[in-house]
Amino acid sequence: MFKRFYLLAVLLAAVLHLQAATVTSTAGKLSTVLTYHDSQSLTVNGTLDARDFLFIADELRYLKNLDLTNATIVAYNSTLSDGLLPGEYHYAANTLPYCALAGLTKLQTVNLPTNLTAIGYGAFAGCSRLTNITFPASLKTIGDDAFNSCLSLKQVTIANDINYLGSKAFAHCVSLTTLVLNPNGDIVIGDEAFADCRALNNVTIGTTVTSLGNGTFNNCIALKKVNILPGSNIEDIGDMAFYRSGIEELDLEYTPHLKHLGAWALAKTKLKNFTIPTHVKSLDEGTLFYAKTLTNLEVPQTLSYLSDYMLAGCDHINGTPFMTQNMSYIGNFAIFNQSQHPKITVPQRVYYIGTHAMSGITELREITSEALKVPALGDDVWAGINQSAVKLYVKEESLNAYQAAEQWQDFLVDVAQLRGDVNSDGFVNVTDATCLRRYLIEGITDGINLNRTDVASNGRTDIADIVAIYNIINGVRPADYPSNLWFEDYIEALGAITDTRKANIEISLNNTINYTAFQFDITTPSHITIDGATLSSRCLGHEIYVGKVDDNLYRLVCFSPASDDIEGYDGRLVTLNISSTQNIGNNDYITLRRIYFADYQENVYYNNNLNINIIGISAIENITADESDQPVDVYNTQGQLLRQNVLPSQATNGLPSGIYIVGGKKVIVR
Repeated sequence: MFKRFYLLAVLLAAVLHLQAATVTSTAGKLSTVLTYHDSQSLTVNGTLDARDFLFIADELRYLKNLDLTNATIVAYNSTLSDGLLPGEYHYAANTLPYCALAGLTKLQTVNLPTNLTAIGYGAFAGCSRLTNITFPASLKTIGDDAFNSCLSLKQVTIANDINYLGSKAFAHCVSLTTLVLNPNGDIVIGDEAFADCRALNNVTIGTTVTSLGNGTFNNCIALKKVNILPGSNIEDIGDMAFYRSGIEELDLEYTPHLKHLGAWALAKTKLKNFTIPTHVKSLDEGTLFYAKTLTNLEVPQTLSYLSDYMLAGCDHINGTPFMTQNMSYIGNFAIFNQSQHPKITVPQRVYYIGTHAMSGITELREITSEALKVPALGDDVWAGINQSAVKLYVKEESLNAYQAAEQWQDFLVDVAQLRGDVNSDGFVNVTDATCLRRYLIEGITDGINLNRTDVASNGRTDIADIVAIYNIINGVRPADYPSNLWFEDYIEALGAITDTRKANIEISLNNTINYTAFQFDITTPSHITIDGATLSSRCLGHEIYVGKVDDNLYRLVCFSPASDDIEGYDGRLVTLNISSTQNIGNNDYITLRRIYFADYQENVYYNNNLNINIIGISAIENITADESDQPVDVYNTQGQLLRQNVLPSQATNGLPSGIYIVGGKKVIVR
């Protein structure tokens, strides 16, 4: 019986030692005071040095939990015989040594010494089960590769007085989801600090971060957005900083000190909209290389060059806003394979276009070169383009030079017309806007060149062309080739009789986009006339005109000579004043057709019809009627085919109020 109890006691003691041990040690003596090397939990008090961490890493292979809260790391100078780094090496005090705990694959939790100031190179590298880490307030430095390949680490907060985060410090931490970089003082982020953290999706960058190193978030495929706090001190975003990341949105509004975007910094990302602030002075090669989802790009008008490969493969960008008036140099492969552009303008200061800079722009049909001196070209600038079918418009005094220049001569070279000069007097000024407005509202063609009315290059003459003229006058360079876009805002009309034969109709708009101008066609019954219109306070600085185009057809245009936006996002825009030759009744309607809104970039947003009950409320929203020339089919909501192969602009004419499916999109007829 005694032997049985003795054996049980021995086994229990062994299990307890296997599970947990607490020791007090002096530097270099841990191996002598810890008699059991199979402990899963270890608490160390006293002092430690590099020799003790070598013992832990080599011998305590079952260690899961390590508590060093009350331990102090002291300095040590290695020798040739102690098994540490070859030769003499100084291990600093209060520093977790070089590769101190690297490769402890069972380690899950660590409590660091309260007076720790630095974590050395690779200290936790390969600790694949380490789930979290809390840094003491005294910590200043996290070394290179410190937590590289800690595959289970989920959250990291860099705060307190940490001022340096080393290269690849948290690279390949594939479970890391949340990162806060918000220390008290300035901090430099080392190269590839968080590279290949494929689950990282929540990043906050505080005001004291001064730079993002090369490849900081390289291949962080789950990272869609970075929260940069206001007052950021970031001066530099390094090479490949977000390369192949999942970044969809990067707002640099709060980075007033940012001067440089490195090579390939945003290449192969999923950015959709991107604005390069005016304070960014340097863009290295391939900055947005093959960011294929990018649709809207704004760059500073002061930008004077496109670096090599900068926008290659960005084949969904609307227009060519990157061609600024100050552009002088277009690098090799700069806009390679931007296949969708039908028209390109080469600014007047451009003196060189690099090798293959514009290769693969297969939709190109027209080039306007504003450069008087023929720009020098690299090799195969226009490869893949059928140059014999592309028009090249140049200034008259440069015509012969372009026709004789290698590569340029292969285009259909002709003299350019001055954009916006609709009256052909050689100038673009307010008289062109006046001529166009008279033509648009009243159909007056005297003194106007009808071949020049499509100033906005959207395939027709409308309010966007007046906006375009004032943009030219005001020195604004918008997107070169605006798009027709769906109109998905909410228009409401409220009619009220002022006496039996007069009424006012208030037209209100709840908008999500900043518009600068609008246009309506207004049809009326034979007994009703439009006497005029009054703008609301939302349209301060705007001008409004109403003219009779045909019997019972009026056109209203409203624009700002200064290209100012309509103020606010809801409320009344305009009041129509109408009169009738007979008493106005419940069944009296007017109809707004060809409802166009334009923004300052000359983009046109439109829908089809709004039928207005003169003494009631009418509304239209989410109308997506296409005005392209492609025929559509019209169905009711029960799926019955009502009309086949009709133009979108005529699809719902005469249909009773209700919901219809036009070309696969919902249309409400009121």
